[in-house]
Amino acid sequence: MREVKFRGESGKAYSFVRMAPNAPWAREAGVALFAAQGPFGWRVVRLTTLRGRLHDVQPIWAWADAERYGARTVFVMREVEPEDRAAALADLEAGLNPVLEHTQSDLALAA
Repeated sequence: MREVKFRGESGKAYSFVRMAPNAPWAREAGVALFAAQGPFGWRVVRLTTLRGRLHDVQPIWAWADAERYGARTVFVMREVEPEDRAAALADLEAGLNPVLEHTQSDLALAA
């Protein structure tokens, strides 16, 4: 596992760990970032909340959606506090301009 940092709109750097797509990353509490390797680095396809629940299917559906747009890599930032997780997610999404943006239901799930 290798640590990678992504910066939000605020300029804050968030540490993510690269995970194997078939690893149990959806069980973590934090933020998942799905990306595709491009000629100039990572192209962020989608970000989603990880609530740390054993059988949470929302992150799996988000991954499947991101794969349709070329994502092949999963990064996870661990964060157990729902408020901090939601703030990091909003900051990262604003700063990284992902291909797919959150829907209102995704934002409600962040808490």
